[in-house]
This record gives sequence, structure tokens and C-alpha cells, in this order.
Amino acid sequence: MQLQTVVYVTDMDRSIAFYEHLGFSVEYRGGPVWTAFKGADGILALHTVEEMPEPGRVALGLVADRPLEEIIETLAGHSIEADAIEAQSFGRSMVIRDPDGLPIQINEHAG
Repeated sequence: MQLQTVVYVTDMDRSIAFYEHLGFSVEYRGGPVWTAFKGADGILALHTVEEMPEPGRVALGLVADRPLEEIIETLAGHSIEADAIEAQSFGRSMVIRDPDGLPIQINEHAG
């Protein structure tokens, strides 16, 4: 079985651009309501909705493939802001938000 995480979004094109800036590549585009990004460990899918479902969408976490400072610099070039880097028991982390406000924690593991 393969994990497939679905994130609900209100603007598909804007959300595709955001996730591409994070390094994801579109594998499948199912019209205006469905897009799937293939990753090494599973699939991240976007699905458009008129209103966000309650009580929420998903908790999304990513493991950094390079230092957080480099990621912040890259994202800033696309007008994506990051919260301050915080020390954690596992290393360091920061939070960004997708175009619909979903918090995404990016973790940099120590060691």
C-alpha cells in the first residue's frame, strides 16, 4: 500500500505553483479539480473545493533535503515567507503556509 495525502485547495493553479516551488513535480493532472505529485515516499494530491472542510484539512510535514536557511532563501525568491527557525528535540524546524493557509512544518534532522 502506498500513502496518498490529499490537500484541499481553493485555487489549483496557485497551489500547483506553490508545491512546485517546494520541489514537487506534477505526475498527473485530472482536470481542474485533481493534481497528483509523485514523491519517493508516496503521493501528494490536491483537490479543489468551494469551501474548506471542517474541522480542518491535514497536518503536513516535510523532511528538509538541505539546510533550512537555503530553503528559506529559495522560497523567498517566490514570495513565500517562513516563520523563524526553531530548535526541536530532533534538530530544527520552520513553518510555511500554503496559499490557503495550511501550515507545513519543514524539519531538519540533526546528525
